[in-house]
Amino acid sequence: MFSLLHPQTDESFLDTESTVEDVIRLLQSLQKPKEAGEEEEEAVEVDLTGESVTEDNFMVTERQKPLKKVPIPLKTILKSQKKKADPTDVNKDRFTFMRQVEVDHDECSKARLERERVAQNFRKLGNSEYRQGNYTTAMRLYSEAMENIKDSHILYINRALCFIKSGRFKRAIVDCDFVLNKLDEKNLRAWLYRAMAYKGLNDEANFENCVRYARKFNSKQMEFIDGFLEKLK
Repeated sequence: MFSLLHPQTDESFLDTESTVEDVIRLLQSLQKPKEAGEEEEEAVEVDLTGESVTEDNFMVTERQKPLKKVPIPLKTILKSQKKKADPTDVNKDRFTFMRQVEVDHDECSKARLERERVAQNFRKLGNSEYRQGNYTTAMRLYSEAMENIKDSHILYINRALCFIKSGRFKRAIVDCDFVLNKLDEKNLRAWLYRAMAYKGLNDEANFENCVRYARKFNSKQMEFIDGFLEKLK
C-alpha cells in the first residue's frame, strides 16, 4: 500500500529482518571448530591464573601462557655485571705478587751460587794449567768459567794474561777493555796488563797512557806499580 508519509519519516523497514544480518549469522555458523577450541583453551588458561589457584590448591596442572619477554638494555646488563673493586682482593693480589718476587729472587740466588761454584772450579783448573805453562789450555778453562759467570773481572784478567803470554796482544787488550768499560774502570791489573799488551805491540804512547791511568786510579799502590813496570824492562 502506498504510504502518505514522507519517505524520510517512514520507519516501517525497521520491523523487517535485514538481509545483511542473515549473511552474518550464516558466516558465524560456518566458523571452524578449531577457533572455538582455541577460545575454550584461552578461557581455561585465564581461569587457571585466577580462581583455580587457591591457598588449598596451589598446584597448576596446565601449562600457563608464557609471559611476554621484555628486552633488557645492554647497558643495564653490563652495569649489573660490573663488580665493585674490593680492597681485600687488591691486597691479596699484591701479597701474591710480592711472594712470587721473593720466590723468584731466592731461586735466582741459588742458581747464581751454583754457577759461581762451577766457575770457581774451572778457574782453579785454569790457574793450575797456567802455572805449568799450558796457556792455551788455561785460556779454554777460563772461557768455560765465563760461560757460567760473565761478570767476573778475575776471569777476564787471567785470560788476558794468557793471551799476552801467547803473543796475542790485541786479544788481551779486548779482555782488559771489557773489564775497564763494563765491570771496573779503576781495576789495577786490567790497566797494567793493558799496558803490557801495548808494550808487546811497541805502542809506547798507549803504554804510557795505561800507566798514567793505573797511577791515577790507584794512588795507594805506587810501590806495586813501580815493581811491575820494573819487570817489563
